[in-house]
Amino acid sequence: MQPLKRGLKYWARLLSIGMIGGIALACIVIELIYIITVTQPASSIVGDPPQSNNGREYQSVTIFNQQDDIHLSGWYIPSENGVAVILLHGFGGNRLDMKSRADVLARHGFGVLLYDLRGHGESEGDVRAFGWQDVEDVKSALEFLSNREEVDPNRIGILGFSIGGQIAIRATAEYEQIKAIIADDPGFVTVDDAPAPSNTKQQMLYTVSWVDGRGVSLWTGIPIPAGVTDVIRDISPRPIMFIGTGQAEEGLALVRHFYEIANEPKELWEIPEAYHGGEFEARPLEYEEKMITFFKDALLKK
Repeated sequence: MQPLKRGLKYWARLLSIGMIGGIALACIVIELIYIITVTQPASSIVGDPPQSNNGREYQSVTIFNQQDDIHLSGWYIPSENGVAVILLHGFGGNRLDMKSRADVLARHGFGVLLYDLRGHGESEGDVRAFGWQDVEDVKSALEFLSNREEVDPNRIGILGFSIGGQIAIRATAEYEQIKAIIADDPGFVTVDDAPAPSNTKQQMLYTVSWVDGRGVSLWTGIPIPAGVTDVIRDISPRPIMFIGTGQAEEGLALVRHFYEIANEPKELWEIPEAYHGGEFEARPLEYEEKMITFFKDALLKK
């Protein structure tokens, strides 16, 4: 019986090792599929320029990032008050996602520049990497606006949603020419930007996200840039407004975390009943009032 028991134990151990190896291999394959998927360009046909609700026409424009030799497709509505606002959409979307906000800004006389992020919509770009390379594209957008006769180069603001919000925060910290920012449900550069996990579920999500970030960096060869929490204090004394959605244990926790770290002047508007991406639709009139008041106070009254 002893040899039989030893044999059974041997095969049981071998089976356990095989199962563990199989699970590990499956995890690696799943992670690789995820990385390949999220880094592939999200190209889409945006179509011809629409006409805004107030009759002001959108113009098709191209933003050229000379450093990376990338052309970004966009729309521009000329300014009537000397102020211009850059709009940045979220991951996987395109400039159409920001059209409602653009219409409102244009109706109040603001110039509006909205473009497809690199690797999105009709813009060039061979890879997406969570917006890590996109701050330089904002610099090119600033150069475009600075060359417009109707725009005061010292009265430029920015509004970014989701990953666009993360890009907007980093760009505002980098470029003093941006005088005001609205970060609408901003995302993180990597999970290192997020609050420390407080339970097992959050710890698991944190670990997976940590692996995702390092995996994307290794796969694309793009280094992970400084995080939102590393640079957000540099925005002060320029004003920043945060918009957060969902419940405290969801995305709202990240927005509150960013708000707490940022220096004054700052404000936080929470829309708990809205889903990520549904802020404008949830409270369109209030969104309009807050957005216009913020940019008027920051860019027109000085």
